[in-house]
Amino acid sequence: MHLFNSVTHFVCHFIIIISVTAVPLFKDRKLCGGPSAIPTLDSEELIQVDLDHVASASFWNTGNHKPDSTLDAESGGTLGYSPLQAHQGEDSSPPLVPWASENADRLSKANSNNTGLYYRDQVVNLTTYPWSTIGRVSFQRFKTDTGGWCTGSLVGRNLILTASHCFPWGHGRDRWMRFSPGYGSGSEPYGSSYVSRCRGVKNIFNVTGIDYIVCQLCEPLGDRAGWMGTRWWKAADFYMNRSWRSSGYPIDAFQGDEQMLLADIRLLDVDLHGRLGKELEARTFASPGWSGGPMWEYIDGQPTIVGVCSGGEKDCSEAVGSCNGMEDSSSYHDVSAGGKLMTDLVAYGLAHWNYAVRME
Repeated sequence: MHLFNSVTHFVCHFIIIISVTAVPLFKDRKLCGGPSAIPTLDSEELIQVDLDHVASASFWNTGNHKPDSTLDAESGGTLGYSPLQAHQGEDSSPPLVPWASENADRLSKANSNNTGLYYRDQVVNLTTYPWSTIGRVSFQRFKTDTGGWCTGSLVGRNLILTASHCFPWGHGRDRWMRFSPGYGSGSEPYGSSYVSRCRGVKNIFNVTGIDYIVCQLCEPLGDRAGWMGTRWWKAADFYMNRSWRSSGYPIDAFQGDEQMLLADIRLLDVDLHGRLGKELEARTFASPGWSGGPMWEYIDGQPTIVGVCSGGEKDCSEAVGSCNGMEDSSSYHDVSAGGKLMTDLVAYGLAHWNYAVRME
């Protein structure tokens, strides 16, 4: 969901991407000046082209972290890391407390298909892996901006994954982003770190299957908090034949001050966004602040991200003629963006940004 704009866009363009000229990776540049210094927030923007063009092999060369080498691959992924010495296992003592919105019983009866808006779980032990890897992404677009927040997840020792529309695209030198893993009730158990740069397809308003960016932190917060792996599959069956979870910091629960979870999400559909992105569609559950939150589950015993919360769109947006002439009461569904590009971006960050960027 979009934090500042409640308008939902209905038309998605199914296209492939290539890179525009990227910011050079000069290791002697002082990207971060220290834990409290606000760095210049750089962007490495990828652009969309038609379906007949794909990125060159050299652009996608991500070294040993590359999940696969061709668009014809069946699946790919990156690995996570738990800072715990002993294997915690799936849902070992889950730190959850049931939460219900005001008038939840009445609202859920009137809107029985979207009960995730009214019943969720609050995560109360945010120093437990993998909940420790999920946090709030605060941002400011310009000097007098009051700011806002999204949700993000650690996917490397100094890497986070969040929604592209959470990035302050088009704003100047006063923009910044800061990530706090395990954030709750104003507490930052692992501290926080400013973001030095992000990479992905520019997106400001649209709900799409490629609405994600990977970002480099100034501080390696993942060394203590851990990070989650990522995964994609070419076949929709791998997404459809199991349930998922989504985590976020929505404003309608504790004013976005607590991490919330919705479990047992069954997808309604998986739509392609070109050959690299996927729209993972589910019944509506997210609200502003949940943007960028991971759709994840334990895969082979490891917490693994398969999508990033993008927003909601009308069901009729996928019909011929889109929503022209449809009633405003047309139902909505939520979209989490996933697919090969998501994992490729993380793999790129692991290969090129997996070092301390603060230069003395």
